Amino acid sequence: MIELNNLHVKKLIIHTIKEKQHNTRYATVIPTTEISTVSDEVLEIIRQRLIDAAGRNSRAFNLEIEERDKDSVFGLSLDWNNENDDFFLEKSIQIAERLAQSQKRTNIPGGYLIIMDCIDEVSQYPVVVIIKAEPHEALQLIDNIEKTNQINVLTKVFLSPSQKLYKIGIIYKKDEESDYESFLFDDQFRNESGPAEYFYKDFLGFSVSGNSKIQSQKFYNDTIGFIVKYAKDSDMKGRLISALKNEFLQRQTDLINPMEFGANFIPEDDGLRDTYIREICKDFSSAFVKDDTLIRRKLKNRKISFGDKIFILGPEEIFDERVKIVSEGEDIIENGGEYTTIQIKGKPYKEA
Repeated sequence: MIELNNLHVKKLIIHTIKEKQHNTRYATVIPTTEISTVSDEVLEIIRQRLIDAAGRNSRAFNLEIEERDKDSVFGLSLDWNNENDDFFLEKSIQIAERLAQSQKRTNIPGGYLIIMDCIDEVSQYPVVVIIKAEPHEALQLIDNIEKTNQINVLTKVFLSPSQKLYKIGIIYKKDEESDYESFLFDDQFRNESGPAEYFYKDFLGFSVSGNSKIQSQKFYNDTIGFIVKYAKDSDMKGRLISALKNEFLQRQTDLINPMEFGANFIPEDDGLRDTYIREICKDFSSAFVKDDTLIRRKLKNRKISFGDKIFILGPEEIFDERVKIVSEGEDIIENGGEYTTIQIKGKPYKEA
């Protein structure tokens, strides 16, 4: 993990990103023309926010740098080392344009792109810090950031305790023997999904293939989605979900191999296994290290959803003993709707 206690900020600039409109291909950059002059006090607060982000294990990840060509964020940012301010300004605008081009959907918010040219004062290696801040709707997004109000932006993003909607990418090198590494923090990361792909992959050029936490979460979520979509009935869904959870909870191995799971558990009937290989296994080039950090709560419980926020939830280890689906939809159709008959051991509102 990166050591941020030794971070020294040499240059800092903020550009504005306007979200994609219906009549544009992607988002728009409103560039700043001058580098910020920021007090040591504000820089120290930024450094402490970065240290705090790095310590939040559920939303902070070490990833791999996949894109390294001259037009990638990696290539553009390391290009400015020891160069003058104009060169840094030019490269920072190119990086902002890359973020804008990665925002191809109207539901991706605009915000501020904060780019920092830093150095580790102990190792003397460069550190690149890139932050996308997505202001709360109550904060007015200004159209252009002049030198006089860049401090206001930093205050909104970092000094307000309630304002934490930001994503962070860091490129760094620990020592002479090490290659450059990357770090990602996404404050809006949720266990139901993953970190924002447009930011870490399309923009920063990072890859999650070497991160076992994210790989495990993706395999679990994608396979659950496949089972719910394609398994022909509730019995099959339950069996496959149990088999998936057992890969994490009971199987005595440190690795998960999606192809092997498909071969062992996904039926060949109606081309279901081929579909699984085509839709799920394609995202996993090989086996990966098992890490249930991000899905631990899901593994402990079974949840059956019926739509309209109606669901049955219970501990995984006793669910099949206590809950039985007697019939599904096809047996009872009333008032144009389908009904499911469920048998549950115990009385309702036992522990209301």
